[in-house]
Amino acid sequence: MRVSVVIPTKNRSSLIAQTIERIESQTIPQDQYEVIVIDNDSVDDTRSVLEQKARTYSNLKFGLQEKPGAAATRNAGICMAKGELVVFIDDDVQAEPALIQAHLQYHQKNPNASVIGAVTIPWGNTPEPFLRYLRDHRILNPYTPSKGPIDFSYYHTCNVSTPTNVLLNVGGFNEAFSIYGMEDIELGYRLEKSGSHMIFAPEARAIHYRFPDYQEFLERCEQAGYSLGQLLLLHPELKKRFVESGRMTRHLKSFHPLYRWSAAVMAPLFRILTNWERRRGTGQILRLIDMHYNWSVRYHFFLGYRRYTKDQRQSQTKLVTPLPSLAKKSFK
Repeated sequence: MRVSVVIPTKNRSSLIAQTIERIESQTIPQDQYEVIVIDNDSVDDTRSVLEQKARTYSNLKFGLQEKPGAAATRNAGICMAKGELVVFIDDDVQAEPALIQAHLQYHQKNPNASVIGAVTIPWGNTPEPFLRYLRDHRILNPYTPSKGPIDFSYYHTCNVSTPTNVLLNVGGFNEAFSIYGMEDIELGYRLEKSGSHMIFAPEARAIHYRFPDYQEFLERCEQAGYSLGQLLLLHPELKKRFVESGRMTRHLKSFHPLYRWSAAVMAPLFRILTNWERRRGTGQILRLIDMHYNWSVRYHFFLGYRRYTKDQRQSQTKLVTPLPSLAKKSFK
C-alpha cells in the first residue's frame, strides 16, 4: 500500500459522501491507496453512510474517535494507516482526479518533505457580502501560495501529505488542541524543525466546499484565537511571528472596547448595507462594510486569545506536551 488518505468527519454525512466519491475516483488504481474516514462521534447518519460506502469501495476503512477534536481524530487515522505516505483532506474537500498522483510524484522527488496541495473555494460569483470579503482578502483560503518558498504556516490539513514514518517520529498531532485551529500548524512547525521542509504542489488540486456565514466564522475566529494561545505556550519563540509582527498589533487591543461599543450602535446600519450589498452584485464590497468585517474578525480572534491567557492565569497549569508513540495507541 503506497498511500493512506485520512479524512476526519463530524456530523456532515452528505458532505462526506461526496468527498468519498471524489477521492475514490483518482487517476491511480484503487489498490495503490486506501481511504480512512474517522468519525468524531457524529450524531447524524454518518455511520450508515460510511457502512454503505465501505460496501461499495474495498479500499475504504472507517473508525470511531470519541475524544473531541480534529487532532485526536486524525491521530486515529494515522494509527490505522498502512501506507508509506499519509494524505490529509477534510470532509468538505473534493479532490481533483490527479490529487494523489501529484502528491506521490512530489514525494518521489523530495523524500521526507511535506507536500501542500492547491485549494480553491467556489465563491467567484457569490452575492453574499461576507463571502466576498473572505474571497477578496483570501482569509479562508491562505493555502495556495502564489510564488516563492513556503514554511510550516502553510501546513493546513485540507490538502497536505507527509510520509507516515515522519509523522510517527514527531508524535503526530498534539491532542491537547481540542477545539478548532492551530493543531495542524503546530504539527507543521514540529515537522519543519525535524527536517521535513514544506513544498507546494500546484498539480495536487482540490475544491473546498465551505460557505460559512458571518456568525459562524466569528465563532471560529474566537476558537482559533484560543488555540493560538495554546500554540504559543508550546512554542513561545513563535510569539513574535504570530502576535507581535504587525506594526499596529501592539496598539490594536486598546481600540477593542471602542469597536465593541461602535459595532453595537451601528448594527442596524450594517444590516441595511449588507442587504443592499446582496442585491448589488458580486464585485468588491463597500469600503465601510469591508472595514467592519476586518475589525470584527480581528476583535473576535483577540477575544479568543485573551480568553486563553485569562484561563492560564487562573489555572496556572501548562499545556502538556504529549506525544506518546502513536504506534502504541489503539482506537475504537
